[in-house]
Amino acid sequence: MRSLPATRKPAVRSTRWFTAGRGRKERGARAVFLDTGIFIAFLDRSDGYHHAALQLFSDPPARWFTSIAVVAEAYGWFLHRLGEEAARTFRLALADLPLLKLLGLDPAHHEAVIRKLEHLRGHKLTYVDASSLVLLREHRIPEVWGTDRDLSLEGARVVPAGR
Repeated sequence: MRSLPATRKPAVRSTRWFTAGRGRKERGARAVFLDTGIFIAFLDRSDGYHHAALQLFSDPPARWFTSIAVVAEAYGWFLHRLGEEAARTFRLALADLPLLKLLGLDPAHHEAVIRKLEHLRGHKLTYVDASSLVLLREHRIPEVWGTDRDLSLEGARVVPAGR
């Protein structure tokens, strides 16, 4: 995950912007998984992917997902890099996402993540990325909004193109 220099204090976007796509006809039944990087890019105006994130969120999919692990990772990122108010903004923004499904974690999921980490040794995957790969396969989600190419390891399309 990217980190910011300690001296940089970027402006964090208001949660009201998440509702921009409400009331519009959504594209098909396409499913999208939201990764940590897209939340950072969307809410942090100084992020290099900020404008791409704005475009993505202006035309929301019919079904979008994220996981409790991604929420925990993103919340921690905002809290420790931008402060408590930024973390609160992120938390409130999640509530504004229409029809976002939070995917939970349980002991069976943990075992699947451990198998995934073993299977993909050498890729230096984080636990959260391995968890996301398991969920992408289980829920047949073909597209990820994020900035982490690791989530394309098993065929998912990652937009915007990440590092």
